[in-house]
Amino acid sequence: MRRVHAELGSRPTGRGRSATLPPDPVATTVVLPPARPLPPVTVEQALLRRRSAYTWGPGQMALPDLADLLRWSLGVQREVLLPDGRRHRAGVAPSAGGLPSLEPWLVVRGPGALSPGVHRADVRHTDGGGGGTLTRTRAGDPTDALTAVLDQPPFATRATVVVVLVARLDLTLPTYGPRHYRTLHLDAGIALQNLQLVATALDLPGCPVSGFSDEGLAALLALPGTAFPAALFVSGSRVQTSR
Repeated sequence: MRRVHAELGSRPTGRGRSATLPPDPVATTVVLPPARPLPPVTVEQALLRRRSAYTWGPGQMALPDLADLLRWSLGVQREVLLPDGRRHRAGVAPSAGGLPSLEPWLVVRGPGALSPGVHRADVRHTDGGGGGTLTRTRAGDPTDALTAVLDQPPFATRATVVVVLVARLDLTLPTYGPRHYRTLHLDAGIALQNLQLVATALDLPGCPVSGFSDEGLAALLALPGTAFPAALFVSGSRVQTSR
C-alpha cells in the first residue's frame, strides 16, 4: 500500500522538497469559542453560491468564524448509545463505520488571534457544546514551507488558514483492511464538501486544493508513517467590499 501511495503521490513537476518548522516547546493550546448557529442559508442557496476563492481579506479570519467553520464541517452531529453501553460520537461529516478516519490540522500564517505555525485541531472530543481546541505543534511562519509543497505557490502567500484533512491508517485499516485506503479519500471528499458549503454559509472565502506534495506536507506537519494528508481547504478572512 505504501508503494501505491508513493506512486500516486509522485510529483512529475519536481516540486515537493521537504520544509519543516521547529517544534513548539510548550505545545500552546487555544480553546475555541462555542460554535454559533449557522446563518439561515438553505442547501440550495449554498450550492448555488459556492465558489472557489483566490483572494482573501487581510489577516486571519476571526476566531469565532474559525470555530464555526470547523465545528459545523467536521464536528459532532450527535451521540449514539452503542449496544455495549459505550457512547459513540457521530460526526457531521460521515465516515465509513463511523471511524475517526480524518483529523483536521491547520497551517496558520499572518496576523490574527492564532500564532503562526502548525496546529492540531480537536472538534470531536468536546463536552458542553464547546468549540474544541487547537494545539500548536510547530512554531514559526510557514509561508516558505507552504510555498515549497504547493503546486500553486500563490496560495501560500494569500491564504492565512490552510485546513489539512489528515487520513489515519492506524484507526481504519485494522477494521477494513487495505480496501479502506480508497474509502479514506471518499471520507476526505465528504469533509471537503462540508467545508465548502459551511464556508459559503458563513460568507468566508475558500478553495479546495489537491495539488501538493504528500511527502513535503507530511514533513511540515511531522506526521507519523500511519497518516497522510488527503486534501486541503485554503481560507482566510472575508474580503472587504466598499459600499
